[in-house]
Amino acid sequence: MSALRILIGVLAAATITQIAVVRANAQENIDAYACQYIGTSTLEPLGDREGHGLRVVNYTCLVTAGPLSGGVYTGESIWETDKSGGTFLAGEGVIRKPGATTVCQLTDGKLEVMMSDGKVVGVTSSGHGHYVMAVGSAASLSGKTFTYATKTTGPGQFSIEATRD
Repeated sequence: MSALRILIGVLAAATITQIAVVRANAQENIDAYACQYIGTSTLEPLGDREGHGLRVVNYTCLVTAGPLSGGVYTGESIWETDKSGGTFLAGEGVIRKPGATTVCQLTDGKLEVMMSDGKVVGVTSSGHGHYVMAVGSAASLSGKTFTYATKTTGPGQFSIEATRD
């Protein structure tokens, strides 16, 4: 009877360990960032039609998950906007961490305005990018692609979650 209990305990521990390893491996390709805007991220009306504008966003982020955790990301994105959202035009950034530096380029994206009671309360965006350069302990990221999603987390703040392919 006690041999059966030991066997069941070993099998249960092995199953739990396997589940933990699978979850950890799934999380290894996710990077997370806590970000804030640098300066004002205001809409610049283009004047050719109502609601059409340009939004230039400068930001800095603390990397909170992934191989560059603890690093600092400085970036810029440019969006063409209308009343309900926007389309990505250009963007790039540099992530610096002692012993590692990367340059990433965003390649496409969509921006959606979040409304409440007829007022803008935030934005979400999603798209793709890639690491055009990575050195030091981040060298394995060079050439890798990723999918990103952002969301407003507070006044002047947002988060980014990137999943490396």
